[in-house]
Amino acid sequence: MTAIPPTAICREIDDLAASHEGTASFAGSLVGPEDLRPTLPADALLGSAHRSLIHDRFARRFDLFDERATHSIWMKWYLNVVLPPVLLADICLRRSVAISLDKVRFVIAEDGRIAAVQIGHESLQTSEQDPFRRLQSLVFDHLAPLIDLLTARTKLTRRVCWSNAGNTFEAMLRRIEQVAGPSQRLAEAQEILASPHWPGGFPNPLAGAVHYRNGVRTRRICCLQYRLPDRRFCSACPVPEARPQFSHPTGHPD
Repeated sequence: MTAIPPTAICREIDDLAASHEGTASFAGSLVGPEDLRPTLPADALLGSAHRSLIHDRFARRFDLFDERATHSIWMKWYLNVVLPPVLLADICLRRSVAISLDKVRFVIAEDGRIAAVQIGHESLQTSEQDPFRRLQSLVFDHLAPLIDLLTARTKLTRRVCWSNAGNTFEAMLRRIEQVAGPSQRLAEAQEILASPHWPGGFPNPLAGAVHYRNGVRTRRICCLQYRLPDRRFCSACPVPEARPQFSHPTGHPD
């Protein structure tokens, strides 16, 4: 398999993302070692200092709020930085980004959001690999330890966290289909979401995160965003009172 240096894969992803308005916002989400902004390792995420940044952001809007909702929103922001470029690389460039959580670092914005993910290891050309093999590291070396960290440092449950991950994964595949059209590589990635088990028989934590009923895209498990005082619902909210507001047949990252 051909190895691609970090700077080169980031440039390829950015060029691809910037080529269409539907993906342009994802350019710059992955950066290489040449990016000189300060970074933090994964084990600094959602530590006390980082949680204070997130709390302060929402405290400017609300006197009291459920921090399960704010931490879930933070995770959705995080996923919208990490998943789009990695899935674009996999489906459109046939590249697997080296994204293991312990091998990346994070550029943190002033409000606690992830501004960019810095990768430092070579990515690989994976034209012939099946989807479970080529995306295994994303799911089990990045998302799984991230969710371990989230559930240890916040009051979020694993069910909510994996639902957030599956929702964003599915929505990004829909976005790629809208931009680039159907492809075998895309269909293979969608197969992951439809399979209840990973090869070897153990449960697939991304399976069934989203379903479509009468053309309406709905999450299986609520992200808790509606528990903030302004009662805002995400576009795929399963809470019954949210349904009259939304009737989108296709998804997009929240």
